[in-house]
Amino acid sequence: MKKQKRYLILISFLFSLFSPMHASDPLKFIAWKPIVDASGYQIQIKDKKGNIIIDRKIEKNFYSVQELNIGDYTVRTAPLNLFKKPVIWSPWQEMEVLLSAVPKVDFYKDKPTIKIKSVDSEEEVDELVDALTGGPVEVGEDGKPIHGPPVSKGKKKSKVSLIEIDGEHFLDVTEVEISQEKKQLPILSKNFYNEKRIDVKVDTTGAHPGEYDLTIINPYQKPQKIPKFLSIEREPEKPKTVVATPIEVPRGIGLHTYSFAQLMAYLAENKAKNCPASTVPQPALSECFQTYVTLNSKSKDSKDIFAFYKLISENQQDRMNGYVYFENRCKPVFRAAKERMNDFYLKQRGSLDPEEIDFLGKSVKKINSCVE
Repeated sequence: MKKQKRYLILISFLFSLFSPMHASDPLKFIAWKPIVDASGYQIQIKDKKGNIIIDRKIEKNFYSVQELNIGDYTVRTAPLNLFKKPVIWSPWQEMEVLLSAVPKVDFYKDKPTIKIKSVDSEEEVDELVDALTGGPVEVGEDGKPIHGPPVSKGKKKSKVSLIEIDGEHFLDVTEVEISQEKKQLPILSKNFYNEKRIDVKVDTTGAHPGEYDLTIINPYQKPQKIPKFLSIEREPEKPKTVVATPIEVPRGIGLHTYSFAQLMAYLAENKAKNCPASTVPQPALSECFQTYVTLNSKSKDSKDIFAFYKLISENQQDRMNGYVYFENRCKPVFRAAKERMNDFYLKQRGSLDPEEIDFLGKSVKKINSCVE
């Protein structure tokens, strides 16, 4: 573990006898920067004669010195490994005295709101496991890990949300909890800006929608709970893009047996690539010129393709010409045209001209009555 700079703070909590907390004596403690992966800390305090008067192992990065008399003291700390042995000691330092108070949080009607995506993939974070077993983190009755701080087994993609907390009397050692009933959201990091602002990064991957309470804790002070501080909502799922399976064009059978989808796929395969002036399918063309084209009328298939091209046109008169062409095609029935005319009549009749509706209705009746 690399040596890290630590600072030590001697903090005195001063309250009058009329304080709502009813504190009778000042509360004093020292605090230092936490060390990642530490299994606890060992603290030593010397008086001005150089005698070590306190030498203890503790769990958190602060320690009450309420029993110390006024005087000059120096202190040093060391993070503990899994075997509760000190790893490296900080230099001896003088204790700095600061004043603090019960933290307060600004709570507005417009509470912070987090929208949780259906797929959480915004940021990679450490996936923490039990330090001894490598499985889920085991905790005791006090809610603390039994085998020491969890360890990372790698990265996982998670939904990470940044929450700004505004208020007063915040400290670098102020603890933050965000919870819904008994479940706490994992706090990934905390950024102390000043006594009026703390930012926290929260892993909201497994968060359930609803209201969450905020709890702010200063050492040796009563936790300050702000009910329904945070609202979490689940974003509506975006419609999934369905990729249509490409329609295969049949080979070796007559065009009249093609379904509507198959014939449309056939026309897409046979666009007139060398005739940009026309949208008529290639099989229906004879020659292509700069300003006009000539149609291929030599084969039955080319005539059917051109009539179908008119049947699916956006031009009303072209469509009506297509109805006339196919309504009498009974032997054999042109399957793609029959499907198109029936579907168009059922689904589009509300948007068609009354004359076309009547005309199409009669054509559909005729083509449906064909007996092959």
